[in-house]
Amino acid sequence: MVKHHPDTRFLTDYAAGSLPEAQALCVASHLHYCAACRVTTRELTMLGSEMFLQLAPVEGGDAGFERLLARVDSLPATTASSDAEADAQDIQQSTLPKALHKITRGNPDNLQWRRLGRNFRYSNLPIDPDRVTNLLHIKAGCSLPHHRHNGDEITVVIKGSFSDHDDKYNVGDFIVRTSGEQHRPVASQDEDCLCLSTLDSPIVMTNWFYRILQSIL
Repeated sequence: MVKHHPDTRFLTDYAAGSLPEAQALCVASHLHYCAACRVTTRELTMLGSEMFLQLAPVEGGDAGFERLLARVDSLPATTASSDAEADAQDIQQSTLPKALHKITRGNPDNLQWRRLGRNFRYSNLPIDPDRVTNLLHIKAGCSLPHHRHNGDEITVVIKGSFSDHDDKYNVGDFIVRTSGEQHRPVASQDEDCLCLSTLDSPIVMTNWFYRILQSIL
């Protein structure tokens, strides 16, 4: 069950079409699995259309954003029950969100992969020149090296699950890491883990061996 979601600002920018492409890919991948966020995104899209057609322009900033949230809260309640059923079918029918189907041609094995050790591989997705975007594959029960973030990173779990010192993350979870955070993701024992990740600054390995290997790669 999805329990980590993009915040309202992510969904608002996505609905408005103003989110950078790599981040939009992550949000779209999350929406493939999350009925609740799809409902919120539809409401934001409807609200944006209404404001565009009926309201005079207003200045932006925090005050404008707070007014936007107030209008979202005033919209009629929408149920996500039918979407939840569709989610279950989507996850059963495909491990890949529709947004990734075009990139992978329906199968991640169609991509070019590079290995970092025996248990981890990654494939670079040349989407946004200002961000590094990858599909990451970790073998069941194995881990990524302990590392530190120098910028922000968004990760969406596509298959399997992983955990770190904070929590366990399952299919569809949308995880945001910020500069200074450190962790060591470990894939679950029962299934390989596949994630979509985008970051605006390279990570720093805390182990000297992996720092040397990272500089070579």
